[in-house]
Amino acid sequence: MAGHGEELAQLSLIEVGTRISDGEISPVEVTRNALDRLEMFGSALGATTSILADEALASARRAEREIGGGDCRGPLHGVPIGIKDLADVEGAVTTAGSDVFGNRPASSDASLVRLLKKAGAVIACKLNCDEFAYHPTGATSRHGPSRNPWNLDIISGGSSGGTGAAVAAGLIYAGLGTDTGGSIRLPSAICGLVGIKPTYGRVSLDGVRLLSPSFDTPGPMARTTMDAAVMLRAMADPLTEEMVGEANRMVHIASEIDAGLEGIRIGVPSNYFFDALDPEIASIVQNAIDALVMLGAEQVQVELGSVERLAGAQLGILTLEAYQNVMAATDGDITRVNSTLRARLKDGMDVSMRSGEDLAIALGRLRAERDDALAGYRRATGNIDVLVAPVLQRSPPTVEAARTDYQWLPNFTRPFNASHQPVVAVPCGWTEAGLPVGFQIVAPKYRERTAIRVAYTFEQSQHAPERRWPEMPLEV
Repeated sequence: MAGHGEELAQLSLIEVGTRISDGEISPVEVTRNALDRLEMFGSALGATTSILADEALASARRAEREIGGGDCRGPLHGVPIGIKDLADVEGAVTTAGSDVFGNRPASSDASLVRLLKKAGAVIACKLNCDEFAYHPTGATSRHGPSRNPWNLDIISGGSSGGTGAAVAAGLIYAGLGTDTGGSIRLPSAICGLVGIKPTYGRVSLDGVRLLSPSFDTPGPMARTTMDAAVMLRAMADPLTEEMVGEANRMVHIASEIDAGLEGIRIGVPSNYFFDALDPEIASIVQNAIDALVMLGAEQVQVELGSVERLAGAQLGILTLEAYQNVMAATDGDITRVNSTLRARLKDGMDVSMRSGEDLAIALGRLRAERDDALAGYRRATGNIDVLVAPVLQRSPPTVEAARTDYQWLPNFTRPFNASHQPVVAVPCGWTEAGLPVGFQIVAPKYRERTAIRVAYTFEQSQHAPERRWPEMPLEV
C-alpha cells in the first residue's frame, strides 16, 4: 500500500492545489514531500540538474502565510513545479545541459518563471535537458541521460527529458518544457503525460537559452490536461495577450473544456503521419480517433501534400539557427559541445546548405520554402477544427542506442513547429511492453482552447487509457 507521501505525490496539480486552498494540507508539507522525492529518485531518473530546497521551502512558507490570510492566487499557489534548465531562475545556474555557460547563477528570473511565481508556484528544481536542447532523446546532457520512469533502459524523450521523467514519476506536479522540433510532445508521449506546445509567441523567450528562435516555444508538461492548461495560463506573455483578439486570450483557455465534441471537425491525415507507422501504435492511435468520433466529433480525411516539404524546411531553418547559436555560445570552438551534437550539426548543415551558399542566403531560401509549403498546408486544413496524428512512428529506443537511433523521432512533430500552431499531446494507450503511447491534437493559431477541449473530452471519457503509476527506481 502506498504511504502518505506516495498518495500525496499521485494527486494531480488541480487536486493538490484545491486541498491547499481549502486548508486540508499545507504548501510546506507538499513541498517537503516533493523535495524528499526529488532527493530519493531524481538522480536515478537523471531528472534534475539542481534541487532548490531552501528557495522552495521559503516560497512554500510564504504561500502558507498568504493562503492562511485569505490571499489564494489560484490552483498553482503553493504547488511545487520544476523548470527546464534552459530558463533562468534567480540564484540558480542555467546550464542548458552543457558546460559551456559556466556556473554563474542567474541574476533574475526568466519572464515565464516570474509569471509562474506571481501565480504562486513553488519552484522546486531545475530539470535536465539535452545539451543546448538539441536532441530528441534526453540522452545527451552533460549531466547524464534522463530515463523513462516506466522502464529505466528506455529514453525519456528530449529535449525536455528531465521534465518528462520528473513529472511522470510524481517528483513534482508539473514542469516546464520547450518545443523547437517536438521537445515537449516527444517526452510527454514517451512518459505518458499531457504536454502543450502553445502557439509560437504565446510564452515569452526572455531569459530562455535559445536554440532556434524561429521555433523555440516554452510550454507546460503535466499529468492531466487541466493541470497543463492551468500552468500555461499562468505562463502566457502579457504583451502577446494584448495583441491577440479578446476571444483568443489565455483567460479563456478552459472556457470550452467541458463542451464535448459535437460540431468539432477532426482532420485525420491520409498521408505522411500514418505511413510506415508501427502496427501496434497505429492500432492504439486509430482507436483513439474512433473514440473521438464516438464522442461526437466528425472525422474528415485530409490530404497533406506539402507536409513533407514543410517538415524539411523547418529542419533546415532549425539547423542553421542552431549552428549560429552554438557557435556564438562556444566562441567558435564547437569542440566544447558533445560529439553527437557536433555530428548532428555537421550532417544537418551538409543537407541544408547548397555548395558555396552563404548561411544568410540559405536561411532566406529555406524560409521561402517553408512559406510555400505552409500555404499548401493551410489550404488543406482550412475546413477542420483540429488535426489529429500520432506523436511517434514506433516505440522509443533505449538510452544505450539513443545517440545513433534518433533521427526519426521528430518526423511527426516538426511540421507543427513550422506552422507555429498550438498542439496538445495526450496519452492514448499502452503498448504490450508497458510503455505509454500519445497522440497530438493540432489547432489553428491561438486556438489552444479547442485542442484542450478535445484532449480533455477524450481524457475524461471511458475510452481513455487506464491510469497507472510507475514503480519508483532506487538505482540504475
